Amino acid sequence: MTRAKLFSGLLAIAALLALPAAANATLSYTKGLQKPRVYVAEDNGKGARQIGPGRNSHVSPDGGWVVYERESSSGTSEMRLYQVDIHKSQRLLNPWAESFVFAWSPDSTKLAAITGSAFGKRTLLVIDLKTGKREKVAQGYFNGVSFSPESDEIVYGVSQTENTLKSDVFRYALGGTAPKALTKGKVSAYPLWGPKEQIVFARFSGANKKYEAPSGQLFVMNPEGQRVSQVTHTKLNAFQTGLIPIDWSENGARLLTEFAGQDESYAVAVSTVTGSEKKLTKDHQTGLMGAALSPDGSTVLGASGLGFGPPDNPKVVTVPWGGGREKVLVPGGYEPSWGS
Repeated sequence: MTRAKLFSGLLAIAALLALPAAANATLSYTKGLQKPRVYVAEDNGKGARQIGPGRNSHVSPDGGWVVYERESSSGTSEMRLYQVDIHKSQRLLNPWAESFVFAWSPDSTKLAAITGSAFGKRTLLVIDLKTGKREKVAQGYFNGVSFSPESDEIVYGVSQTENTLKSDVFRYALGGTAPKALTKGKVSAYPLWGPKEQIVFARFSGANKKYEAPSGQLFVMNPEGQRVSQVTHTKLNAFQTGLIPIDWSENGARLLTEFAGQDESYAVAVSTVTGSEKKLTKDHQTGLMGAALSPDGSTVLGASGLGFGPPDNPKVVTVPWGGGREKVLVPGGYEPSWGS
């Protein structure tokens, strides 16, 4: 891309940021297994319209933007930025590596993403949509990234080897300061910055055993890496990794997580007050996979019917926090995301 085209693209993004955010909450999702396409709709699944070819979409917190992954003409994965109000998209990042390691800032003006080739270490970037600035944060093999509530800092998990779980959690203040290690020992991953001065992360043991998966439990710490306390005491076997944090409630009392194990993945509701765990499905292979938690912590968004073989009737659904019957929002949909 020429500098002139890049500059004009950044001006277009800046102009779009001046527009009001979408009036209604936004739901995005993927449909189609052989030729996936991204859709947006109201948060109840109504009023759906197609964005275009792609998958793995992420709605901004204000509901006004959607980023999604699309294959470029050169065969790489690129990030597309879609403005919900005016129904237009443009390329924002190419190549986009490991699109599952991604975060929007709470104020919807920045995003954190990974770029780099298919081999070797990747680069964590923070992109400011107002200015177009791309800030290089770190290099390595990343497993998670999350913004502070004020949108001016991030935390991330990174390893310097291809074993991404042999990692530590770092904190980085935007503007070029040196990253600060919040953990040590190369056994901490998947940080998620929440309210109430809490960062939740997974801490692993047994990661060096040849034939066993590392066993993880969730801990919380403050932004200085202090006041560390264990939240969960999940029972695990040799083939189960444990819980991965996905989303916080606004009051910091509820946490949506995903249980990871060999041929199983399903949503689990965790109380950060009591440490209690509630499985949100009885089917550990094709049951509910968590995607997001409503701000008040009452409703979980996810997808079911995916599994580890050919998908069996995928659908975007919601379930109550305490468990219960699924409410189908989008038959045939998967990879959902929310913003409001």
